[in-house]
Amino acid sequence: MELLAQPEFGRLLRRLRAERGLSQADLVGPKVSASYVSRLESGGRAVTPQAAAHLAERLGIAIDVFRIAAGAVSADRAPALLAEAVAALDDGAPAEAVRLLTTCAALPDVSADHAWQVLWYLARAHERLGDVRARRDTLERLRPVAQESGITPLRVRVLAGLSGCDLALGESESAVARGREALAVATGAGAADAERAAALLAVAAAEVATGRLGEAEEHAGLLLERTAEMSGRRRARALWAVAAVHTARDAHDRALPLLEEALGAADARGDLLLWARLRLAAVSAYVEVHGAMAEDPERWCREAETALAMMDDGAGYLGELWVVQARVAFHRGEFAAAARLCRDALTGSGTMNRHDRVRTEILLYEAELADGAGESAAAELRRIAEEATRSGSLDLATRAWKALAQAALRGN
Repeated sequence: MELLAQPEFGRLLRRLRAERGLSQADLVGPKVSASYVSRLESGGRAVTPQAAAHLAERLGIAIDVFRIAAGAVSADRAPALLAEAVAALDDGAPAEAVRLLTTCAALPDVSADHAWQVLWYLARAHERLGDVRARRDTLERLRPVAQESGITPLRVRVLAGLSGCDLALGESESAVARGREALAVATGAGAADAERAAALLAVAAAEVATGRLGEAEEHAGLLLERTAEMSGRRRARALWAVAAVHTARDAHDRALPLLEEALGAADARGDLLLWARLRLAAVSAYVEVHGAMAEDPERWCREAETALAMMDDGAGYLGELWVVQARVAFHRGEFAAAARLCRDALTGSGTMNRHDRVRTEILLYEAELADGAGESAAAELRRIAEEATRSGSLDLATRAWKALAQAALRGN
């Protein structure tokens, strides 16, 4: 196929650049100057194949987008790209799905029905890659489309997804607000139990992160009532969310049975990432309850590590693995190893929300104290405890003070 002729090429280039928030200077490269880009966009200069390839790379699209005849065939092209991307996502290749969906979203005149599906699956692909910011940006683009579509389940899912992104990026109050908005939409007309469960899951997780444990427990209770009607991935995620509330209260004996039940509901073939992360959560709870490892949690940890190594999107969740391994090492008395793993998780994980980050910092300083770090680690624990108390995160404050007290007992 031939490249688009001017001025169609220039108009498409300008639109794609603006949608990505890029300047003309951002597209500069070998034999592509800012003035050349400007003349391309104005339609005053023809594009070369080499320049088109460079621009496509900078825009994150396939060069085929610049080869589509103006307007006419995009409606035929979009369903094929969408189907190919969904297949890639199902096959565990989210990076390829992102490439295909980004290309699809750039096509001119994509139908409204295909437009929301493209953005929805693009957000899911970014989620699988652990790219929280890209997922949130995509969901923000999808939000007005969902509002205009009038599809209540889509509106709820988008708001719940945005809540989860805000939470992962440390914007906990925004996460609570979006979760509650999702719940308000889900309790209105046109929403099914699945959407109410998704909203409850989002708002409970956000409330845990902001220390609103009473409200989180109430919402988790409503979510638990619905799990009997769920199966598979939905049931596993719901049980995990309820367990997280108990974990925040340090009621690990109540969290562990729920996580073990979730393990039975999860299917590695349906969602390998969920299957792996549930295993890590169950190992962590088991160690907290029993203070040691056993055959089953040892196996869960090995399975999770293997699964994350196999997946394109597994690297984004290695921080969770390292935190669990740190907790196991701490309980085994391997304090230096525990501290090292905590530092790796804190510096290398892009998916850890603020609440989990603070809990990991507490474990780090507790391990350093046990390894003889002395007053510096104790001072950090006191700082965390005091800051958590001032902010109302009483679960974190309690955990930090408890770590200090236990360190003092060990010192005696």
